[in-house]
Amino acid sequence: MTLFRDNPMGLALDSVYGRHLDELRRKGGRLLEVGMLADRRQSASRGVGALFSMMRWAIHYGLHTDLTDIVIGVHPRHAQFYERCYGFGKFAPPTSYPLVRNNPVVPLRLRLREELAKDELPRGLADARDNPVPASAFSHRFAFEPEQLRDSAIEGFLKDRYGIDPGREPAPRLADRDIALSA
Repeated sequence: MTLFRDNPMGLALDSVYGRHLDELRRKGGRLLEVGMLADRRQSASRGVGALFSMMRWAIHYGLHTDLTDIVIGVHPRHAQFYERCYGFGKFAPPTSYPLVRNNPVVPLRLRLREELAKDELPRGLADARDNPVPASAFSHRFAFEPEQLRDSAIEGFLKDRYGIDPGREPAPRLADRDIALSA
């Protein structure tokens, strides 16, 4: 699992749902994309405990950083799990997604504070509420200053893949660039 805070380059889901995500942003949405929700095991039930634990961290990271929404793109056969266990809802129609070998994707949104304010919570969201993660667990994470990126592997990746020099130019939104995304 990987967490991506919305940023000037946008989110990975912007490559197929930019218009819909921009609408959430225009309405004041501060977004967190949870990605790489994958497990190599044949039986998904064996990984549910790990998923609940990771989603708890994602939810609390969103809360501690004052984000309003968590967005995910999942295969249609997994959408019902996130809807039932966390209260996610679809915010656009399914499409094929180049980042996952053109497999179908359903975009889901969790209205973080709105859902947590409800009296009855889905099982996964209740688990996150009942097992808080302190803000201190997130201090100094996920933030890189330009000077920290200079001459790093991350800087090299951004330059090679997107033509972006993070230490020397403002980063354009990914959706605003003519970039072919592939797995």
